[in-house]
Amino acid sequence: MRHFVAILFVAVSFLSVMNPAYVYAQSREQLESDLAALEAQIQALNNSITQTKNQGASLKNDIALLAKKIAQSKLKIKAHDAAILKLNQNISEKNRNIDLLNQKMEREKDSLAQIMRKTKYMEQYSLLDFGLQSQSLSTFFSDADSFATLNRALDQSFKDINATKSELEDVKVRLEEDKDSETAKKLAEAAEKKKVETNQKEKNTLLTITKNQETEYKKVLADREKEAAQIRARLFDLRDVAAISFGQAYDFALGASKSTGVRPALILAILMQESSLGVNVGACYVNSNLSGDGISIKTGDIKPRTMNPTRDIPVFVQLLSKSGRDINKTPVSCWIPAYSRGTPSGWGGAMGPSQFIPSTWVLFESRIKNATNSSLADPWNPYHAITATAIYLADLGAVAGNEYAERNAACKYYSGKSCASSRAGAGYGNSVMSKLYSMQSDIDKLQR
Repeated sequence: MRHFVAILFVAVSFLSVMNPAYVYAQSREQLESDLAALEAQIQALNNSITQTKNQGASLKNDIALLAKKIAQSKLKIKAHDAAILKLNQNISEKNRNIDLLNQKMEREKDSLAQIMRKTKYMEQYSLLDFGLQSQSLSTFFSDADSFATLNRALDQSFKDINATKSELEDVKVRLEEDKDSETAKKLAEAAEKKKVETNQKEKNTLLTITKNQETEYKKVLADREKEAAQIRARLFDLRDVAAISFGQAYDFALGASKSTGVRPALILAILMQESSLGVNVGACYVNSNLSGDGISIKTGDIKPRTMNPTRDIPVFVQLLSKSGRDINKTPVSCWIPAYSRGTPSGWGGAMGPSQFIPSTWVLFESRIKNATNSSLADPWNPYHAITATAIYLADLGAVAGNEYAERNAACKYYSGKSCASSRAGAGYGNSVMSKLYSMQSDIDKLQR
């Protein structure tokens, strides 16, 4: 019986193994210091750019402004490189921790197996059997005590394995978040590199103009004004309503940005993404208040699960009554077929450019009315829809200039989950950010 106790001590010793800590203090401190210095330089250049802009249009100022923008973009690229390096270091560290935790769990499982084998062996005998087989009363009680100790060790082993498993899952979640953050940084870095190329090209054009060629410079200014006018006049598609001009969409987004802090480019990128989805998925009319089924606007085919009949249709009917719309002629999103263990999941029924379902829209109704100074919050009114998108993005954590927060807010706008927690959401967020960088380029041209 004594060998049982020896095995117990071995098992307990396995359970007491601690994770070694991997600390890279010097390199981390250096990375953080470099990153802080780069961010300070970027901010200083940003202030300088603002001052140069305020000095008005001139050949000299334009060249200086472009040079500063190029320098700022290059600093941002360096900052992204440093941040990516830091993230890669975190990812490597977490991978090592995952390996260690897996090794620890295997040791704990081996220990558990040994305890369970011995406990099962001992459980084949009753206390009477132990008493009959024991050479003395003291040996009998010692064996019984060892059995109780093994049972306690067995219980502790289960607890330790569960704790290790929980710790392992937490590390894996943080690892996915770091990987997601790295993706966002790489997207932002690619956008900055494109900015450098564009600004460098324009700077080279201006450098070919000498001080005595003011006529040529005036042509450059005229071309800029023409391009800006074309951008403003360009149609901006909105889902389930008529397109408006880009200039009007930008003005609406700019107004919404001032009250929410969400950058106009992100607001418009979300609406553009939703419009693209609308083209691919199509729109429906609700034709049954009882079942929530609808019909495709394009084909007339029956579309199931167009709107949740208990959660959304009563609210939808009230909204239509206020705005004077016909339920059979008001477009909403169709159901995108999805299943959970063979059972249909989710509903369509999202409304207008911002694609809020009715039960969500009413939660924002008073804020939209206050922001737009309107008596009615109308999901199909472009100004109201753009404002609603901005309010929701702000609630989801979007911060102007913080690409990671903006992308995460976009993922949540689509899936309700962070980019790291939803593959579909991450794809949506990546597409939105690509549109954002393109949109920001057009907005910058309007602001020159």
